[in-house]
Amino acid sequence: GILADDMGLGKTVQAVCAITQNHQKNKGSHSLIVCPTSLLYNWKEELHKFNPKLKAIVIDGIPGQRKKLLQKLSDYDVVITSYTLLQKDIEIYSQTPFSYAVLDEAQHIKNRGTRNAKSVKMIQAAHRLILTGTPIENSLEELWSLMDFLMPGLLSTYDRFLEKYIRVQGQQHAQNIEYLRKKVSPFILDRKSTRLNSSHG
Repeated sequence: GILADDMGLGKTVQAVCAITQNHQKNKGSHSLIVCPTSLLYNWKEELHKFNPKLKAIVIDGIPGQRKKLLQKLSDYDVVITSYTLLQKDIEIYSQTPFSYAVLDEAQHIKNRGTRNAKSVKMIQAAHRLILTGTPIENSLEELWSLMDFLMPGLLSTYDRFLEKYIRVQGQQHAQNIEYLRKKVSPFILDRKSTRLNSSHG
């Protein structure tokens, strides 16, 4: 699913809860978190804060250091890396079956042709979660790329998607967009901070 709540509504905590529940059900499973470089250690801190039992590792550093860390993937419950480094190490990641894959700040894969988008789509994961702070309604192409990571094929091929939702006009366009909204809405949680009372953390 896509968690598109406003900033400050605890998307990170919800992701940690999802990983925790999954880990309890599937002992010995591994989760992968991909985020911008600036958030790598923030994620490790948040995981430790909300579930210190999860063994987490940040895959960072020069190629030699990363290679050593990547050889120990199976020793950890949660692996955290950045979009940039995922691209560089994708051969190893794509051969590792993960139980959960979380993309933070998923606007990094909004352009389907970028190396970021192509790399994350090579990840093998039973469950996929996207966190994004940018409204996805603004760009239908971006929505296609996100859904292509989550559930490849749900919105058909990119060309067919363009034809059905972007190239049509008038009444037909409005009907198609309404249909699209109904199709993807079960997978998107988009809460606004104004709807919640101020005491909510």
